[in-house]
Amino acid sequence: MSLESISSIGLYGTSGTVQNDNTKVRPEDLKNKIIIRDQKSGKILIMTYEQYIKYLYSLYQQGKEQSHIEPYELGPKKDDTRVIGEESVTEPLKKGSSAPSADKATPAEIREYETNIEQSNGVVDDFKQGCRGDCYLLAAIESIRNTEDGQEILAKNVKVNNDGSYSVVLPGAVAARNNYISQGYDPDKIAITGKYTITKDAIEKAKSLAGKSYAYGDIEVIALELAMEAFRSEIMQTNETLGIKSERFIAGQFAPNSDVDTLSSGFTYDAIFVLTGQKSVLYEAKKEKKKDIKLYIPGEYGYVGEEPKLSKGNVGSSQKGKGIVEIEHLYNKESDLQRMLDTYKGKEAQYSITVSFMVGIDGPDGTTKAGGGHALTVVAITDEYVEVVNPWDTKKHERIPRADFEKMAYRLNVTPMSGEKVDNFYEKNVNNQPEKSNIFNWLFK
Repeated sequence: MSLESISSIGLYGTSGTVQNDNTKVRPEDLKNKIIIRDQKSGKILIMTYEQYIKYLYSLYQQGKEQSHIEPYELGPKKDDTRVIGEESVTEPLKKGSSAPSADKATPAEIREYETNIEQSNGVVDDFKQGCRGDCYLLAAIESIRNTEDGQEILAKNVKVNNDGSYSVVLPGAVAARNNYISQGYDPDKIAITGKYTITKDAIEKAKSLAGKSYAYGDIEVIALELAMEAFRSEIMQTNETLGIKSERFIAGQFAPNSDVDTLSSGFTYDAIFVLTGQKSVLYEAKKEKKKDIKLYIPGEYGYVGEEPKLSKGNVGSSQKGKGIVEIEHLYNKESDLQRMLDTYKGKEAQYSITVSFMVGIDGPDGTTKAGGGHALTVVAITDEYVEVVNPWDTKKHERIPRADFEKMAYRLNVTPMSGEKVDNFYEKNVNNQPEKSNIFNWLFK
């Protein structure tokens, strides 16, 4: 927090009353006091001059600590592959961990989580979001896992090598690189690779940070986080070199908000395209709904297995010259949301489905704050309820009454997920590099 983030609202006394932690303060209590509003917490603080000086000094110290956080270090390229070494593994940016504690999980559950971190088993198991804001990626991974061909598709992304390193392919990222080349950009100026080798040392370091810098519970998920983190750093470098601005619906152009944390903040349709090359149908609520939206509180309706508590438009046609558009159709009417739920009801095994809510409480990741957005996976749709999985703990399934779900959802993303179509995308984009003159023929079919 910087000094500029503190706005003084009174000095040495005032009239009337001030609300301080829900306690009424009398005017006489404010004599010779300084009153400020902490912009981070929103609280009004009343303090003596001496306390105020100490408060400012503490902010100065926090600022010094934050200024020492180094930007993400993008590893070198070896041929057409990016190497993610130990130096590219992010140290904890937030306090805390999502690792299950002994008083909240059985010894068997803890052993299972730890085993799935220690060694690759070729599948994505249950996991918990760590102290990073990458719910968009984790909800996307869980939504793919939930489909009929999901584990087969995710297995194409992550492979363990004989030397203990991991190879990760992000086919949508490879396609984005190919598209830049097709537009005549110098390949040497395009940092995006889409192919990553994570060294054994990097993997071991990331394991030790499971629950902190990365998700807890599955090594394949951690490997995908490491690759996405590097890819988004590649985007930033490419955009800066080419003088390109980030484009929300264009693959390979949506950059992160920070060069320190390149993993946090994003969209599920972007993550799904990067992971599989498949395009989405998207519902996004109008601003009017977002202003008065019903907040999502995890566990409000109980979890499965527990007693319950009582206009479409094609966005691709006008932007084909810029890159690969990840969205087939964009909808924004409430009737569109209801129709989409009806359309995909009972077809969850063939579609990756994610939803975005505004949360009513702070998230355990330390990044999601009350009133902020959060992405979840939809695993079942009925006329009565919609069942969701929160990346904060994928073991927990929650059934939300459909009427409440419709009031909460401000974004619903649906992507057809077929092993055969993903294989075809790999064949065209990863296995066979097309000639420049032919690239437009297959990119924009």
